Amino acid sequence: MVLRWQKQADYFTVSVYQDLVGDWILTQSWGNSLNDHSEFSHTVLSSSTEAEKYVTKLRLSLLKSGFQERSGNCTLRRMYE
Repeated sequence: MVLRWQKQADYFTVSVYQDLVGDWILTQSWGNSLNDHSEFSHTVLSSSTEAEKYVTKLRLSLLKSGFQERSGNCTLRRMYE
């Protein structure tokens, strides 16, 4: 699953997947599309439920900060509301 938010030239993406040993990995990346500045982080989670809770909190924080969800999130967004 990949989710994306944008506020003007700033972007934030989240990817959640299960690795080969069964851990759930949440990758966050953020930056500005007008320059080369970007960063990322990986978080290891123990379950898909934990990943859902993490994404829900992150989503609400981004929306409060003025970010808007991109159209690709529509089918997955309902899982995290």
